[in-house]
Amino acid sequence: MIAMGNVEKMQIQAFTGPADNRTPISEPYKFLVNPATYNENFTIHYNEDVAPGNNGTELRYQGQPPGDWEFELLIDGTGVIKNANALNIQMIGPPTTVDVVAEIAKLKHATVDVQGETHRNAYLIVSWGDRDVFKGSLVSLDLNYKLFTSTGTPLRVVAKLHLRAWVDATQRNNEAALASPDITHERTLKGGDKFALMNYRIYNDANYYIQVARVNKMNSFRKIAIGSKIKFPPVK
Repeated sequence: MIAMGNVEKMQIQAFTGPADNRTPISEPYKFLVNPATYNENFTIHYNEDVAPGNNGTELRYQGQPPGDWEFELLIDGTGVIKNANALNIQMIGPPTTVDVVAEIAKLKHATVDVQGETHRNAYLIVSWGDRDVFKGSLVSLDLNYKLFTSTGTPLRVVAKLHLRAWVDATQRNNEAALASPDITHERTLKGGDKFALMNYRIYNDANYYIQVARVNKMNSFRKIAIGSKIKFPPVK
């Protein structure tokens, strides 16, 4: 039987930067109700130009833009929502006072507002319990106001957030250096490694394997001993 106790609430922490020297901008924004679902989206770009006279082309990998993350956040000030249990079921209970206008202001400060120190909106880490679910910055925030008091004060809002992933400069530079075809790389052949695939990962083209084999003075690139060190020179 699944325990019906309270669960950890998802939260958003806003920072001045993506790296280790980042500084929190404010207290974490804690969700009143955890989202029932969230969506991740990844896109890969290919060069699909077709040469004159041809009716098709090879898909040549160009790159991958940052991934996107979308979810909806319920902010309720009617008092009917007590909590969310382990199955994400909303439970009716004694009214809990929530100032919807103040909650929206805190959410916008964490995600939308341009910070004076960085002259841009914040870098965000979305966490759930002790796990970082997503790291990114806001692309868009849609606020759907649903219920109001007699004076027009909003009582319920559904906020739809669209975030885009970020990678700090140090990690990005390290990844670029690991895959750059303009510098010499050295790899150790491990069990399951394919020589042609190793060439493709370095040069984005598997057809350099003959030149790499020649540089490494290989008698046969089909029988390479596990643990062999292979140099991948710059391409010209």
